[in-house]
Amino acid sequence: MGGDMDGEASDRIFVKVFGFSDVERHALNTMFRLSESRSTPYTLWTAAAPKAAEMALIDGDSWEAALELANPAHDSLKLIWVGDRAPARASLAVARPLQWAAVIDGMDELFALEMQSAVPLDLPEFDLDLPLGPESSASPDMDLDMEFELTTSPALLEPASGISRPHVLVVDASHDARLYLRARLAMAGLMQVDEAVSGAEALQWLNNRLYKLVILDLDLPDMDSWQLVKQVGEAHPAVDSLILTGSKASRFDAARGWFAGARACLRKPLHPGKLENLLHSLD
Repeated sequence: MGGDMDGEASDRIFVKVFGFSDVERHALNTMFRLSESRSTPYTLWTAAAPKAAEMALIDGDSWEAALELANPAHDSLKLIWVGDRAPARASLAVARPLQWAAVIDGMDELFALEMQSAVPLDLPEFDLDLPLGPESSASPDMDLDMEFELTTSPALLEPASGISRPHVLVVDASHDARLYLRARLAMAGLMQVDEAVSGAEALQWLNNRLYKLVILDLDLPDMDSWQLVKQVGEAHPAVDSLILTGSKASRFDAARGWFAGARACLRKPLHPGKLENLLHSLD
């Protein structure tokens, strides 16, 4: 069986599946087995699969939905969304009650369209920076003002040993927000603070100074804030801690920040108690 699958790997489509009830999963597995007789067979992806997954099938009503959407490892996958509030990047949205046969037909059409539209040197376009709205299908217990355990973050911002970083960088277009953060930082004993009103100015600071902490607003006027988050994550030596803020910060932003190594994602107006506790918790 394993040898046959390896031989057919070029034609087989591997699918990552997140969520769904036991009954729905059983029905899906049956449809996958039936697809073996079709021109395009589908198989549940596992770590032992002979090639990467090409599709993600997500139960929009599950607690995993927001986290898996935010996972950058899934940016290039075709997204099949089951349930309400499908994100803009979904290639196919299916409402409940589920008809798995119709889902498989829709998947066939997606790959048939890709084959028809493929031309030399023309790469498929993927929306890598998906600006989702505040509504999400994540767990109802999920607190938007999320503080993350750095020991479990998948993209941990590791500090270099032996390097002292007394400086803090505050990146926010709002003058009032920067003054407020300066005051709160001073109360936490963090007195050496640089300010940036734009992403471009922040990059200049990052290229010329080492920072213990970066507080970055997600509503920058001149660039995609997530590109700046990426630059912070790639800094060498690394920034000790990253805190994200935003007036429109969503559960998706909180999850995406976690994947990027952020210590917390706080919605404006900032809660003084949460901010104080967070700043005092920094090493």
